[in-house]
Amino acid sequence: MPKSAVTIERRYDAPAELVWALLTDTNRFDRALGLGFASYRWETIDGRRVHVARARQNGVEMEWIEPPYEWIEGRMLEGARQFLAGPAKTGGMRMEVEPDGDGARARVTVSGSSTQWYMRLLNPLVRAHLAGRTRAYLEAIAELLRGPALARVTAETPGVRPPAERVAALLDDGSKPALSGGHTPVDHAELERRAERLRSYELPGAASERLIAWLRERPDEDVAQMQPFARARGWGLDRREVLRTFLHATRAGLVDLNWQINCPVCRVSAAVEDSLEKLGRQVHCEACNIRYDVDFGRSVEAVFRCNAAVRPVTPGVFCAASPALRPHVIAQLRVEPGAVRDAVLPLADGHLLLRTLGAQRPAVLEAAVAPASLSVVLRPGEVECTATGASSDGTTALRVTSALDEPAYVSIERGAWSCDAVLGSVIATLPEFVELFATEAPAAGLELSVGRLVLLFSDLTGSTALYERVGDARAFAIVQAHFRSMERCATAHDGTVVKTMGDAVMVSFSRIEDAVAAGIAMVAATNDEHGGEGISVKIGIHEGPCLAVRANDRLDFFGTTVNVAARLQAQAGPSELVLARETAAHSASAQLLRSFGTRRFRASLKGIAAEQELLGFDLRAPVAAAMERASGDET
Repeated sequence: MPKSAVTIERRYDAPAELVWALLTDTNRFDRALGLGFASYRWETIDGRRVHVARARQNGVEMEWIEPPYEWIEGRMLEGARQFLAGPAKTGGMRMEVEPDGDGARARVTVSGSSTQWYMRLLNPLVRAHLAGRTRAYLEAIAELLRGPALARVTAETPGVRPPAERVAALLDDGSKPALSGGHTPVDHAELERRAERLRSYELPGAASERLIAWLRERPDEDVAQMQPFARARGWGLDRREVLRTFLHATRAGLVDLNWQINCPVCRVSAAVEDSLEKLGRQVHCEACNIRYDVDFGRSVEAVFRCNAAVRPVTPGVFCAASPALRPHVIAQLRVEPGAVRDAVLPLADGHLLLRTLGAQRPAVLEAAVAPASLSVVLRPGEVECTATGASSDGTTALRVTSALDEPAYVSIERGAWSCDAVLGSVIATLPEFVELFATEAPAAGLELSVGRLVLLFSDLTGSTALYERVGDARAFAIVQAHFRSMERCATAHDGTVVKTMGDAVMVSFSRIEDAVAAGIAMVAATNDEHGGEGISVKIGIHEGPCLAVRANDRLDFFGTTVNVAARLQAQAGPSELVLARETAAHSASAQLLRSFGTRRFRASLKGIAAEQELLGFDLRAPVAAAMERASGDET
């Protein structure tokens, strides 16, 4: 069986974890070797569920089984492929990185074999091809690590973000096609026409021009699936400013908004839809072979793609097993039946999930510091985990014992999800989303959980007498001016007006302190602008889980949290804010409200069985002082 193998070593003047993150991005590496986009499917072969890929390389169609790769973050990666079609029989790679003084030394081995007799003649050419492409890839990494962004990346505290996310700043700074791939031609006239439309919205800040330049200049992979929060970090801009810009850019036709449904088990995309209306109650994850309920607030992510009229790009994958696609996974190791496997892990803390691939129930470890040792036992349907001691050098000794009768892959994962994801719970509270995408809502009859939201209900007092005193036309104008004032106050504190109902307003927030600050501002504005008209506003605020629904072809919320917020508003008097005792105890809220007169009382809320402990805050007297504190807290 003709074989080809190439081993290349190289030293880098950069930390080992950053070198590892760039080197083991096999999605980039396979592209650098000349492999085309791969299409993947799941099949059952010889009783095993396997991932099968198909791609074209140098004009030859190839098909292979791609088992999960093994890796330890910052240390090693190993993967192998068994070919089903094409001249190759097997293919594999091993990458090792170790600290070397103030830098790192890397070793890369790429190998392959074939049963074709003519490959004996081509073997020297194959070796030369593998060696040349691999050296070019390693040199591109070296050049990237010599760039000005390295100092900024190495200044970050290690362990706060995964290495795969940290090196994104290096790639943003500019890289060769060997790392970043091709660049589909841009229709510059169309780009400029739509860019002018975005500029006409006169958005504050630099995000609009940064986005326009990004769409024009960056390689395909950087504009095929964009995360606004990741762009905000890369550009050094405010997260919500950049998200707002992406939403307005969608309106301008520069980008398209898609909804990515992430699996709650493996955290990888299970489906992508171009409209909320197309979301179902459940989705199937092929990788985990499970169906799960769609949680809009926790697992549905807003992602953006360059509009095809500006630049036709298609998201593509060269290697689905790449650790770069799973930055939350610290280590993934194969354990044979009944065997024991030892390893040393780099752990920043003890907040971990441990599971076997395909299993739904992970073991959860919650510890403030990384343990000195970690013992894991794999049993049918479960993973047992025992942590001992505290690590003194940032490493943890891992021992995995398998009580299974078949090979298994154990995955050690960060407990925290990526902070770059714009989840439904975030975007649903953004004013621009409700304003610009008024008809973007779940299908009729479908309820989507949006996680925990803060809801504010307000209502006018004295409006009935106002209509009688000044007449319908004048009273209507005053009420409409009041609504505009309420919307300004909500927007100033990152709130979104969901709807108005008669004289009442419903506003959503993601943080309780923003809702309280907005409530203070609403009372101040109403009293300043309309106090002489004999009207005032009363407010109720509550935090909790909500469901998103379609109501009159718009996004709306309902559930117990909505009902309680409305009932709290009903308990309030003129210029008063009412909260449940638990909500009022929130530290940031308590700071904003500490100087206001307070009444404590108990009340029965309609639809709630038990009597509730409530606090009412009279927002009239010290409004100015409180607003100064609110302004100071925001800055």
